[in-house]
Amino acid sequence: MALFFKRIYDLRVDNDLLQRDIAKILNVNKNTYPHWEKGMYEIPIDIIDKLANFYNVSIDYITGLSDDKGNYGKKYDASLIYKRLKELRIKNNLTQKQMSEITGLGQMNYSRYERGLILIPFSKLYLIAKKFNVSLDYLLGKENRTKILN
Repeated sequence: MALFFKRIYDLRVDNDLLQRDIAKILNVNKNTYPHWEKGMYEIPIDIIDKLANFYNVSIDYITGLSDDKGNYGKKYDASLIYKRLKELRIKNNLTQKQMSEITGLGQMNYSRYERGLILIPFSKLYLIAKKFNVSLDYLLGKENRTKILN
């Protein structure tokens, strides 16, 4: 499932940039970026992180989870994602099966995400953040505040 984040369009336009300019900055094919901007393709975690750092805003801001633009100025930490997913699940007294149902993923895949064997798709991480009112920047290891600021 790809998600549409209007703010990546707004940020680009507000900075007087063309789609091909952002594609070049992100080091991706100029035909790929427009699909992300329109929500046609899944945006990889590393790309959403690069966008947040380029625009100097939080990932929560880009995704519309928060109006707080605060940027935490560091790259996401893949090693923290799986730890924070597991902590969140345990804190909410949920099983991996229940978390897999929330995300629409199979239990085996969710288990792999939580063990750090594979990287969770950004759209699934976004669903978890919305469901539990947890900051994406926190889940991605960019900051330590767990709750989304409004």
